[in-house]
Amino acid sequence: MKHDHFINGLSAALKKDLPGTDVQWEMASSDRKATGFPRTKLSDSKMAAVLILLYPVDDILYTVFIERPVYEGVHSGQISFPGGKMELADADLLETALRETCEETGLCDDHLKILGRLTPLYIPVSNTEVSPYVAFCHQRPQWKINKDEVVSLIEAPLMDFFDKGMLKEKNMTVRDELLRVKYFDYKGSVIWGATAMMLHEMLAVIKREGLV
Repeated sequence: MKHDHFINGLSAALKKDLPGTDVQWEMASSDRKATGFPRTKLSDSKMAAVLILLYPVDDILYTVFIERPVYEGVHSGQISFPGGKMELADADLLETALRETCEETGLCDDHLKILGRLTPLYIPVSNTEVSPYVAFCHQRPQWKINKDEVVSLIEAPLMDFFDKGMLKEKNMTVRDELLRVKYFDYKGSVIWGATAMMLHEMLAVIKREGLV
């Protein structure tokens, strides 16, 4: 298969030591750095998980993001990977990532190849630690979005994120606070915050292993 070398190489790389929070924080917004937010979860932190899904479209490897609706919450309107908070019925955080992905996007495939997990990322504003899992689907999924949780899906070629022109920085007002934000600009979609931090670590792993 066309992508076997890449997928197998990424799976092997995720079993090695990861770049970790130092690399994630290269994409951190100014409030994290200025206020000295902790980098690891607290004793009362909630647990959550997301799925970084890779799949082919016309022989090009893609990933997908969801655009969240505007609501009364800290992640209102943001672009993120599919995922959410762990529930009591979840056996582990991988099950959380898969369940939430199924609920939000309609991808309920038991045959996904789980490649591994990136460094868990603590999100201070929601006091949540998020575990990012990476998975591969052999074909483009048949999406069926949950309109209560997802405004739209953003499908993007993974390799596009290695273009340095996609990395940008600007001022943003978030929760009535002016922040300096680093972000990926994908066709006008602003991918920032925890999502950008997790994506940045995965790109670092791919680059370190010579897979790009």
